[in-house]
Amino acid sequence: MDITISLLKGEPHILRVHPHDTVGSLKILIQQKLGIACETQKLVFVNGSSTTLNNDSATLESYSLRSGAKLSLLVTPVTPVAPIQVFFQNDKGVNTTYDIKPDETVSHFKSRVEAREGVAVSQQRLLHEGKEMNEGKLSNYKIRANSTIFQTLRLRGG
Repeated sequence: MDITISLLKGEPHILRVHPHDTVGSLKILIQQKLGIACETQKLVFVNGSSTTLNNDSATLESYSLRSGAKLSLLVTPVTPVAPIQVFFQNDKGVNTTYDIKPDETVSHFKSRVEAREGVAVSQQRLLHEGKEMNEGKLSNYKIRANSTIFQTLRLRGG
């Protein structure tokens, strides 16, 4: 399906997408075609009311986008995110601190834990407020300054 992307000051651009594509993949396509960094893009679907496409993992069809849909592309400045400090309790009950940015991904944080604690990413289970942290950004799990992230290990065997 074809959708139209319009900047505030500029000509419209028609992009071919699939309804099952995610908002994140659309942002990547816009970055490739128009040279606008994904993190600076804010997409708004104007269909009688303005709907902001703010969930990068949601599909385009979940926002009711159809062929011929028109999206406004707002370019926002990137504001640097200040790091915050969180507590990390490993499987032995030892507490350490990590400086993180809320937009850091869980997989990146697990890699940092592996480097410092020596536990392979594949063996880590990270929990915050009773929820296992599998994918996405740390901010998706309501990580704030002075939060505690708990580590348990996956059971081996089968």
